[in-house]
Amino acid sequence: MPGSTLDIIASLRIVSPRRCVDLGDVVNRVLTAEIWREAKKRARAAKCRKAAIAYVTRDLIGLRAGDTLITDASERAVRAGQTDALLLRKLHDDGVTIYSHEGLHSKVILLGKHAIIGSANMSGSDLTEVSIITDSPTITSGIASFIAQLSTARSELNARRIAMLCRIKVVRNSWHNTKRITKRKRVRRLGNATWIIGVNTGLPDPPAKEQRLIDRAHRELNERLGTDDQYFNWIKWGKRSRFSRECREGDTLIEISNQKGRKRRVVTRRIPVLLKRTEPNCFRYYIGDPQRASDEVTWSRFQRILKEVEYSREVRPYSVQLLDSEIAAVIDQKWTRVR
Repeated sequence: MPGSTLDIIASLRIVSPRRCVDLGDVVNRVLTAEIWREAKKRARAAKCRKAAIAYVTRDLIGLRAGDTLITDASERAVRAGQTDALLLRKLHDDGVTIYSHEGLHSKVILLGKHAIIGSANMSGSDLTEVSIITDSPTITSGIASFIAQLSTARSELNARRIAMLCRIKVVRNSWHNTKRITKRKRVRRLGNATWIIGVNTGLPDPPAKEQRLIDRAHRELNERLGTDDQYFNWIKWGKRSRFSRECREGDTLIEISNQKGRKRRVVTRRIPVLLKRTEPNCFRYYIGDPQRASDEVTWSRFQRILKEVEYSREVRPYSVQLLDSEIAAVIDQKWTRVR
């Protein structure tokens, strides 16, 4: 997973292990004792909450109908008391979509534009934990893609499966279990790069053969994300370019939209690549939507942003450029400030 906890911690200046350190205007903080207090505060303000946490015995963020929880709800974990089946039943009754993956060890939460990555299970234990909270689009898009890959129909817990888990006798005699896990969900390597890319929009509808592939991808994304018939924008790209070879799910795109027949161009702030699909003659990338209206700016304003950050390369309407991670972060910070 891109941007591991250790990598992020190494990039921050930590003043005190008991305090969170805010670096500038971007939310990048180290959390210790206040992990769940901060998580709950961000969760209240977020439109939706998604979590992939290994073991869950308490709801420490306030999950609601439409939210997503991925946890290890295997018989082994429930029997050992690592995951509470009764809590899962309550959350499921409240409308939370729950998935189970035996062997899951992640502790990540996506709360709107913020992500929390760290060591803490949602159990309210007295262990010493550390987490990072960030609003970096690179990190949040990677977390979104990670959660989407684990949100499969096969792993979703329905009422019947949860009822069976609730009948398991809990024996809290050991945190660890030596039983070997024979099957694991394989997660593709996620990207963490940012690209500037110029695309044509407002094109005619694709041929029927391509539309069938697009419809199939939309069904998969809606299933993964727990959405209902949501339409996802996509970019079609040839197979021989560097972008095709290197762009992956989890990357982010600064998209220059060139609408056919119109001179006015719109540039969109970093949006995540949710799904990359191989087709006979191309790759098709399915992407997220801008979170706010201010995330879309005019071409002239985008040029002013590039000038403000002293970006040295010329960007044209159909440019395709891979950005240095530091430059990408600075562009994102300047996005709403340059007039």
